[in-house]
Amino acid sequence: MSRYSIRKALYDFVMEIKNQYLRKSAPISKVAYDSKIHVVNHALGLHTFVSRVHGNKLKAKNEIRVSSIFKNAPLPLLRMIVVHELAHVREKEHNKAFYQLCCHMEPNYHQLEFDTRLLLTQMDNAGSIYAE
Repeated sequence: MSRYSIRKALYDFVMEIKNQYLRKSAPISKVAYDSKIHVVNHALGLHTFVSRVHGNKLKAKNEIRVSSIFKNAPLPLLRMIVVHELAHVREKEHNKAFYQLCCHMEPNYHQLEFDTRLLLTQMDNAGSIYAE
């Protein structure tokens, strides 16, 4: 699969979930896998809100970056990360409303988050269990 088709597939996956649960939220301008997230930010996904000045207008863009670890991970784990980052579009902080929104979009959210932590522990101890 080419780099473009992988990026497009991730964008389509994110937009499908966003359009189902967060129709009225701000648009997502960019979705991408990022190989540097886990190492630099100690995170699995990153939601950035960028404000740019265009003349006398202030233009805001939402970007979602997902750790490259999830290119080969099971789809439910990727969905959990996407749901988490999409929830940041509406709720910036990790508060009760944030986790309620995550559970609304993915009812099995907490179990998937636990499974992701197990996968990461396995990868730290013995390396990836998926062929790259």
